[in-house]
Amino acid sequence: MTESRLLLLLALIVVVPAVTPAQGTANVTNFTGTWKIASVDPPAPAGRGRGAAGGGIGGPYADTMLVPAPDTITIAQAASSLIVEIGGKKIVYTLDDKTTELPPGDVMAFKSRAHWDGAKLHLHYKQGMNWGRDQLTLSGTTLTIVRDLESGGQSTTRVLVYNRN
Repeated sequence: MTESRLLLLLALIVVVPAVTPAQGTANVTNFTGTWKIASVDPPAPAGRGRGAAGGGIGGPYADTMLVPAPDTITIAQAASSLIVEIGGKKIVYTLDDKTTELPPGDVMAFKSRAHWDGAKLHLHYKQGMNWGRDQLTLSGTTLTIVRDLESGGQSTTRVLVYNRN
């Protein structure tokens, strides 16, 4: 009787991870690190342009979070939050799909939220008429971001590939 229970336990140990939904793996994906751009498809426009900018955007995040392809991104991840730094500006995302406003109550506040979709992490951000969504996935030392940006009727989608610096 004991031997059959041991075999059943071993079978469960092998089978259960195979049928566990992908959402469970999201908690072990850690994007922490400094990432340097490797490729951009399609290429970002040359010059200071932000691609999908306009609509009266201003403030500290206008030239950073809404850029079409930042050269370097630094990410610090904890169990319930993620800090993204681009160009010296930091945005803190809570990993609970709740919207955060900076500054709170301001009509032009920078709004952000994050949520998991399996092993993909979605980062949403908005300021004025500008919004963006980054879908982050990790494969070894390669971070891939599918970046959607929209501003006043113009939109763009880019695939950004970063290597751990």
